[in-house]
Amino acid sequence: MEKSHENHLNEDTLLFAKESEIRVPGNQNYLKLLIVDDENEIHVMTKLVLADYMYKGARLKFLSAFNGEEAKIIIKENPDIACCLLDVVMETKDAGLEVARFIREDEKNKKLRIILRTGQPGKAPEKDIILNYDINDYKEKTELTDQKLFTTITTALRSYKHLEELEAKQAEIKTKNIRLNDEIARRIVAESNLTKYNRSLEKMIENKSSRLKEAILTLKMTKVELQKTRKTAIPSEISTVSIDTLDTSNAKIKSDLKKIDHYSQSMALLLERYNLLEDIITSNKGENLEEKLTKTIQGIEDYKIQIDFDTLLKNYPKIITEAVMGIEQISTIVSDIKLFVSIDKEPCKPTDIRLLFENAVAARVKDPHKKIDIQLDLEKVPMVSLPSRHMERALNALLENAFQAIKSHGIVSISCQYLNPDIILIISDLGCGISNDNLPHIFKPYFTGTKKGGKGLGLTFAKSVILNCNGDIKVTSSLNQGTTVRVLLPVEETTPLQ
Repeated sequence: MEKSHENHLNEDTLLFAKESEIRVPGNQNYLKLLIVDDENEIHVMTKLVLADYMYKGARLKFLSAFNGEEAKIIIKENPDIACCLLDVVMETKDAGLEVARFIREDEKNKKLRIILRTGQPGKAPEKDIILNYDINDYKEKTELTDQKLFTTITTALRSYKHLEELEAKQAEIKTKNIRLNDEIARRIVAESNLTKYNRSLEKMIENKSSRLKEAILTLKMTKVELQKTRKTAIPSEISTVSIDTLDTSNAKIKSDLKKIDHYSQSMALLLERYNLLEDIITSNKGENLEEKLTKTIQGIEDYKIQIDFDTLLKNYPKIITEAVMGIEQISTIVSDIKLFVSIDKEPCKPTDIRLLFENAVAARVKDPHKKIDIQLDLEKVPMVSLPSRHMERALNALLENAFQAIKSHGIVSISCQYLNPDIILIISDLGCGISNDNLPHIFKPYFTGTKKGGKGLGLTFAKSVILNCNGDIKVTSSLNQGTTVRVLLPVEETTPLQ
């Protein structure tokens, strides 16, 4: 304490020149150690002892202050000082304690490790200092040997690094808390918006659900109407075709009846004249008998020429025949209409479709001119409610077409299977097939295509029966390769397999 501050600076300048020999040039990984003491020898000895010191790969960077005011300036300019070796008695007896207070209270620096060093322990009792000041260690200069200095500094730096890590963790936690709070705030806003959106969505879904229910109801009603339309379509076609035929037949019969009526009147008049001639001959009285006979006979001959009696006698049987045929045709058409109209009159009952197939196959009359192999593959299927008599007749019609398609020899395959919710019937033949031009018309009433014989109502009737059971029928065919008929019959309720 007897040396002036100027002398301290001069000596320190020399010491710093020597100190460069023990520093690590360019080393940026270091920890700052502040030495605050008014004795230059303390600075020199401390730096020499700790010149090669390294803690976790970091060397020490020494900072020196020779009084309390210098220390405050350095501390203010270097808030990252790790440890301070602080002399208690310097320019005043409690200058070091003032620096300790400045660090903790004025600078609010809780990390910097303060190690008090004193050469006059009586002026700064350890017990009072520990109780009244926030310091980390208290050492007498005489007890700080090289080893103890090393231990003290290591303990201080370890504590400092722990505080640094704790501070970093606290900063990280604080940052995360801020982010978490921001996220919570965003989520609260998002949840609020989501709640509003959900309410809006619920209303929209409720509205769309209501509209969907209405649409489904409309669709069901439309489906029912469509089924009704499909059921009545074929009878309607039959009626349309039949009405045209009936109109033609009716017009022809009317024409024939007019001719018959005309011929009848002509023949009645001619008969009257013959009766008059007979009366004249029978009476054989009066004068001018010969003249009367001649005149009457001439009148008869003239009338015969007038009515073209020879043509009348020739056409009369033909006209009668045509009229009878027209009446028979009308009768047939009426029967056809009655047949199609009666399809939905037969009550439905649980039916084993396989049995209908077997009956239809058994009813086939073998053609001696054809060799046809029938292949049956009838799986167990549920009972299905349908008009059994009409369905058997429909299956007969489908089989009839398959057999007629085979000219001399071939195969007809018949299968039956259940694929929920439908029973699938398939009839295939390896016959002559149907041309692309005729295929769209095969279900039309009275369409026979190139087939000879038959009225062309078999497939029409079969389709009408199947549609009446809410089923469907599809036909695929290739000319000269064969035809496949696929029938779908819905099973309304699950019933045991037969």
